[in-house]
Amino acid sequence: MEASPAEDHADVHILPPLLFLGSILLGVLLQLALALRFATQSGWRLPLGLVLVVLGVAAIAWVIGWMRRTHQDPDPRKPTPELIVGGPFRFSRNPIYTGMALIQTGAGLALGNLWILIFLAPTLWILRRGVIEKEEAYLTRKFGDAYVAYTRSVRRWL
Repeated sequence: MEASPAEDHADVHILPPLLFLGSILLGVLLQLALALRFATQSGWRLPLGLVLVVLGVAAIAWVIGWMRRTHQDPDPRKPTPELIVGGPFRFSRNPIYTGMALIQTGAGLALGNLWILIFLAPTLWILRRGVIEKEEAYLTRKFGDAYVAYTRSVRRWL
């Protein structure tokens, strides 16, 4: 039985970009109050961090472009009209979230802020419980065996 338009969504209440942004901002604020830095200074952190941020932004741009071409909305609160298994979704079931995690990791490295890196773990836990599990349940209900087969062939992250 098809869900009504009002029920055709993953019942997600957390906006992933705000979750990651909040995590980064919390790390910045804690750094101001209680600095937590890397044990040694290194010239590799800034360039590596910037590369990770650029890769994360590029990944997100690629995914959003792909979703727009297939008439999908990246907002997890909106309906998913069809299962996308091409483009960036060949490599990850959650390529936007992977990009966001790269940005947070890169920001922590580039800024020399361990708080940002420490907060990545709880951010990913909240993302998995509050967003990904709901999205996966929704997609399984909506697309059935096709989605289950997709989950068996493509990793959640990378």
